Amino acid sequence: MKIIYGGSFNPPTLAHYKIGEYLLNKYPKANLIFLPTSSLYHKNDLAENKYRLEMLQIMSDKLGPRACVSDFEMKLDGYYGTSYTLSNFPNAHFVMGADNLQNICKWINFPNVVAQNKFIVLPRDNINIDKVIDEDDFLKKYKDNFIILNDFVESSISSTNYRTTRNKECLLPEISNYIIANNLYKKV
Repeated sequence: MKIIYGGSFNPPTLAHYKIGEYLLNKYPKANLIFLPTSSLYHKNDLAENKYRLEMLQIMSDKLGPRACVSDFEMKLDGYYGTSYTLSNFPNAHFVMGADNLQNICKWINFPNVVAQNKFIVLPRDNINIDKVIDEDDFLKKYKDNFIILNDFVESSISSTNYRTTRNKECLLPEISNYIIANNLYKKV
């Protein structure tokens, strides 16, 4: 099984690490691919691609040989959406939080992105994942495309929280040291 864990990872936090660790333990034969979005994605204040890749490599190395980092989206000349990315990773499962599931109808190439792919959905913001799927006729039709992992204990740690507070407890020590060494995420 290939598991694609996409995101901005701006920076990668302890929550990202714990999700990676959880998925590798839950699926002992799986490979986990961290796939950061490029700076061409419409998101404010993204650290340069190079830094986010290097921080993810640190995290990946710590998780072990079944974890790796892909720069696939960073090599593209634009942002084409998760559907395009997953078409280049056949038979992969894409990790998302319940908050993203609520907004999947706004994704590029919806509804095909749901119909043509498999997803692993983790709890987030106390959202009832089953209810989100069951109350949407389209998602309900493709319920078998979603693996819901309600046993994952969600974290309140986020990249935004780190950038706002600069709380080192949000990060692995190695990531914190990297951020300091590279003078990243300074308050403006």
